Amino acid sequence: VYPLNVHHREGVGRMVEEWELAANKETRRIMMRDATKTIASKIVDATNCCDSAVSDSEKGAARILVTGKRGVGKTAALAGVVASARVSGHIVVYLPDGDRLRRHGFYIEPCNHRKGLYNLPMIAQEFCEQLLTSHGDDINTMTASEETMKEFLTDDQIKKVLAKANDNEEESEVEMPLTLDKLLNVGSESSSLSSGCYSSVISTLMNQTEKPFTIVADEFNCYYDHGHYFHMDYDEDAKKAIPLNKISIFKPFMDAMGLYPDIAGNDVKGDDAVDSSQAIMKWGSVVAATSESKAVRRTFTKSLTESANASAGSESPVSVVEVGRFSNVEVQHILYNFEITGIGRLRFDRGNTTLNPEEVEYLRMVSGGTGLHLMNACMIP
Repeated sequence: VYPLNVHHREGVGRMVEEWELAANKETRRIMMRDATKTIASKIVDATNCCDSAVSDSEKGAARILVTGKRGVGKTAALAGVVASARVSGHIVVYLPDGDRLRRHGFYIEPCNHRKGLYNLPMIAQEFCEQLLTSHGDDINTMTASEETMKEFLTDDQIKKVLAKANDNEEESEVEMPLTLDKLLNVGSESSSLSSGCYSSVISTLMNQTEKPFTIVADEFNCYYDHGHYFHMDYDEDAKKAIPLNKISIFKPFMDAMGLYPDIAGNDVKGDDAVDSSQAIMKWGSVVAATSESKAVRRTFTKSLTESANASAGSESPVSVVEVGRFSNVEVQHILYNFEITGIGRLRFDRGNTTLNPEEVEYLRMVSGGTGLHLMNACMIP
């Protein structure tokens, strides 16, 4: 599967961890479940991205919220969608660790160029590096207009970006408009310019129709939990947390999803948001999933899901896809996959478990049909 890069701190999810346990490192299989097919079909139906002759008027965008109980495979479904989308030519921004992003941004500062917004320079620098690593070759012909850059960078910052881009270029002098890969390269090297560079790139990708642009965010309900970023510029006593849709790197995809639940841990409201019909990308999709394994109040997650369901009658509805427990057939097939890749006690089992109906039924029963518990049951003798 291409390309699920391991996060430099925490990895990108259980799929990579399972593969690290495999006896045969070349064997990497993904079971295509009904939920994964549903997500993919909604993206294709909305975007017409599989038709090579599609006109700009036929290009659209999809908004999808993935829900389900803990351990049923929401993260695995998203990882499969990311890999498939990248192979299919999509430019994909993958945010697998919402719980970390909403609390461990190192430091926060006001955005002087965009009043009322705040920057997380270190996280923006990390995002620039990730997107450059995954799609540098895909965006090296796309350019950010000077008007777009002026929306997110001051004139002085634009001069610094040009100067740094020229320092990185050995053959010829860089001129406006800058290609997106050069912007990301500057952003990945400079924390003071990272937020503006990243926002310029995302805005350009959101408003182009050359290649489909997809944003995939896991642990999305964490963004609506109690906040962890404080600043005296927002609240003089620094007691009130800054809502994440007022932070520049999160605002584009939170506006694109357009979900503002009645019950949330912070003051996430649509008052300052771009209208969802304009906030959504011109060609692509935004796919978000909730998490049941993080410390988020259930009422927040429930309210978020209800908000998505309530959008059903709107011009740009959010499609809710629920990932269910493994069926009997899926349990059997995932056990075959565990055995063939050498997971846990099935590594030297020689088929004694997978070919025994009683053993298969026992594992299905103790796991409750959830992937996380099924793998644990296979790991522990």
